[in-house]
Amino acid sequence: MGYGPCRTPYRPATLPEFTLISDRLWKPFWKDEEMPDWSQIKGLLFDKDGTLIDFFATWIPAYCMAADRIAQQAGKPDAANAMLLATGYNRPEDYLRPDSALAGGTNQELIDIWRKVLGTVAPENMEAIALATFTEHAAHEVLPTADMPMLCGRLREKGFTLGIATNDDLETASWTADYLKISHHMAFVTGADAGHGGKPGPGMGLAFCAETGLSPHEVAMVGDSAADSQMARAAGFGAAIGVCTGAAPEEVLRPHFDVVLDSVALLPNLLWNEMLSQDYCVKSESASSSFS
Repeated sequence: MGYGPCRTPYRPATLPEFTLISDRLWKPFWKDEEMPDWSQIKGLLFDKDGTLIDFFATWIPAYCMAADRIAQQAGKPDAANAMLLATGYNRPEDYLRPDSALAGGTNQELIDIWRKVLGTVAPENMEAIALATFTEHAAHEVLPTADMPMLCGRLREKGFTLGIATNDDLETASWTADYLKISHHMAFVTGADAGHGGKPGPGMGLAFCAETGLSPHEVAMVGDSAADSQMARAAGFGAAIGVCTGAAPEEVLRPHFDVVLDSVALLPNLLWNEMLSQDYCVKSESASSSFS
């Protein structure tokens, strides 16, 4: 798979573009089956990066900073670009591969690849350097993909049970929910280090069901990568909803998801045919569609 364009930051589309995109229903996730009956969906399990928060604006600068610091610590500052490239990001060209470790892997997978690139000079504390950098950066650069308190509040009013499942760590996931002011809307928050395994395995999805009492077929996964849809399939979820606010462009998401939306702001349109309110969208001075 080739590289896809990386835009930092992503800016949500204008209202007319949102409305048009909401009517596009893509290739079914499960072959030879009909589109899911959305009226049967009672729970929504959200990915974090690229779904609730803009992936590029939040994380690409953090990954670059972490690679620079680790390479400097190793005495090989010029190796930073090679570290990033090995995990899917071409910094000189500002391109990210949608199926890469940076796009959908766990922090541990990222560190393991960087360690191989550096070899014997890899710092023993490189994981601590990376995690400290991610935490430091996220505290200042988180950009939500919609008005999250309003959106989650509306979903809860309609009776949906909400949760977050990320390949990031649990501490960062919980911090992000607090930062976005949606913690009180979440029945379940987990990360890849919480004992359920990472995506694309089914563990986090099944843990959400166990915590909430929902059956897997009553849950839809909402995410921005194939790993999210694969987790939905492995857990037996009723649906997989893709969003274009992450690393993968629309055409990459289509084969994996029941429907691909421009962002989570369109969920009211999809789930109960509510006309999209501009209030759900993140306001910006300039708007553009992702990966146009």
